[in-house]
Amino acid sequence: MKYDQHFIIDSEVAKKIVSFLDIKNNEKVLEIGPGKGIFTQFLKGNITVIEIDKNLCIELKEKFPKIKIINANILKCYGSYDKIISNVPYSICEPLMNKLIKINFKEAVLIVPDKFMEKGVLSLVMNHFFNIKKLMKVDNMAFYPIPKRESKVILVEQKELNQKEVLLKNIYIQSDKKLKNVLKTKIEIKKSNLNFLEKKIYQMNYNEWQKIIKVIGL
Repeated sequence: MKYDQHFIIDSEVAKKIVSFLDIKNNEKVLEIGPGKGIFTQFLKGNITVIEIDKNLCIELKEKFPKIKIINANILKCYGSYDKIISNVPYSICEPLMNKLIKINFKEAVLIVPDKFMEKGVLSLVMNHFFNIKKLMKVDNMAFYPIPKRESKVILVEQKELNQKEVLLKNIYIQSDKKLKNVLKTKIEIKKSNLNFLEKKIYQMNYNEWQKIIKVIGL
């Protein structure tokens, strides 16, 4: 598997997963990593698919000549969409969640490993940025190759952030900067209890994020 892809091969499962998005005819829809198009066949609206595998793009163009197909890495793309769907390769689950913070969208339905975002920094912060709900489990036999881990479908919805959540988001997305530099203009935060100001944001551990969240008042 060149790109760590486990393709859904059960059409009924694919149809059910697409139905969770309740796509309207006039909505802009993004499919990430469509593979051979098992979700794509059930999509409607103004559809864009982004697929990193050049050979799969050739197949997709033959199957779906009217759909906009982009051969690219989603982690390097931007855009604005109403609905997003993806059977996410395991290796990019966390980077993709971080990417969604920077993409304009309303709802996303994603297939991810069963225990994904149930603990760790990602679970701690993402629930302040999105409404996230588990929709269903996906049987391993619905995939090829068969994955070693269980999978689930989650719904990720944009939510209106309050002032404190906006502050947390502004800190989180500046991952390559030192915390002290990010907080220079954030006078709302009392820095006296933070002994990790020299760390870059991406270096912060779970306990340090807990402290930040507590100091902000979330």
